[in-house]
Amino acid sequence: MKSERELTRREMREKMLQERSGGESSFYRGRTISGYQKEQSELSKNRKLVIRRRKLGAFFLGLAIFSILVFVFLLQFIAKIAVSSDISSKKNFKKYEKSVEKYLEANPSERFSLNLNKSALLESIQKENPEVFGILSVELAGIASYNFKLSFRKPVASWWVDGREFFVDSEGASFTENMFSENPKLSIIDDSGAMVSSGKNVAGSSFFSFVGKLVSSANSQGLEIIKIRIPPLSLRQIEVSVKGVKYFAKMSTVGSAEGQVYNFKAAINYFSVHKKTPSYIDLRVEGKGYYRQ
Repeated sequence: MKSERELTRREMREKMLQERSGGESSFYRGRTISGYQKEQSELSKNRKLVIRRRKLGAFFLGLAIFSILVFVFLLQFIAKIAVSSDISSKKNFKKYEKSVEKYLEANPSERFSLNLNKSALLESIQKENPEVFGILSVELAGIASYNFKLSFRKPVASWWVDGREFFVDSEGASFTENMFSENPKLSIIDDSGAMVSSGKNVAGSSFFSFVGKLVSSANSQGLEIIKIRIPPLSLRQIEVSVKGVKYFAKMSTVGSAEGQVYNFKAAINYFSVHKKTPSYIDLRVEGKGYYRQ
């Protein structure tokens, strides 16, 4: 009986342990299900957070790209214009700024610097301002602001006609505005007596072109022209005087400036060797020279 009682107690103890073990197992199973649901909830929240972050990232990326495009647009767009030069001049550049603005208004697509046609722009500027020689550069000066750097023709001779002063450069281009601080040493004396009609000059561009080439060619030959005289009733011939020579040379304005200067130099050397001083030399006939004693 005692043994049975002990067995009964053992069995009871085992039963109690089994019941306790079974309860804990149920508890842990319930706990595992609850943890799984919580984990799924957290994963869902993380997934939504990732999606939200991606949307925000895409938004800010788009905003950044848009800002860059706007910035590039403003860098390329010419809204504000300034003009400068390669020379030191106290002259006002406002009229050149107006010329550039006028061209851009007529060609709006060229307000983008990449589309700017510098050759066409220069031609447009020179129509109103023939003293402009070229466009050296077009540089960014700020947002939508550009600086146009111009070069100007340097005059080699001045000529007063009917109270108006003209200039001519070494290429023969004529203009009325000298942007340099010094006036040329060479003056043209006009004794032609030609009348100036309204809106027209006493001489055409071909005459100015000849004078410019004449001065440039003389400089290359070591001769300094100090005076050019236009005789009465003629623009087809001139009298040219050079520094250090007592006589002048008659030249034709429709002939070769370079050829006549070359012949003048040869004549000067000839008379220097033979110690002669003529009254003048006539070089108007190509390939020939005459002189008066």
